[in-house]
Amino acid sequence: MSVLDKVLASLETMTQWQLLLAFIGCIAYAFAQGSLLLPRGRRVAWIIAAAAALGFVVTSSEWTFATMLLGFAVAALGTFVAVVWLTCRAIGFGKSSGGPEVEWPSTAPAALASAQPRRSRHGEPAHSHFSHL
Repeated sequence: MSVLDKVLASLETMTQWQLLLAFIGCIAYAFAQGSLLLPRGRRVAWIIAAAAALGFVVTSSEWTFATMLLGFAVAALGTFVAVVWLTCRAIGFGKSSGGPEVEWPSTAPAALASAQPRRSRHGEPAHSHFSHL
């Protein structure tokens, strides 16, 4: 039995607590790497990911196997991100159009306020639910 077989066999001996720590660690790592959170949130996600990884290693019966599993998880997430990025670039997502940027005019609220009110069929102003505002 090779070392990799032993590492994969250690997955069968994992407890629910270890599975929860691994799940939390992977999710927090993904949040820490992404841009969904603000910088402060990413720092918190890094701390949570590191604490979950440390807890996973400490609660494992073989810390070396747990450390290798963590390395495999990080490599798998990195591979997934790379494949998604390459796929998006290949089909054209994320590329700029090369045309001019569209900007909203600074007078847009004034233009909306000066718009003609809607008229009913009888020529009277139509009732608006927002007229009391």
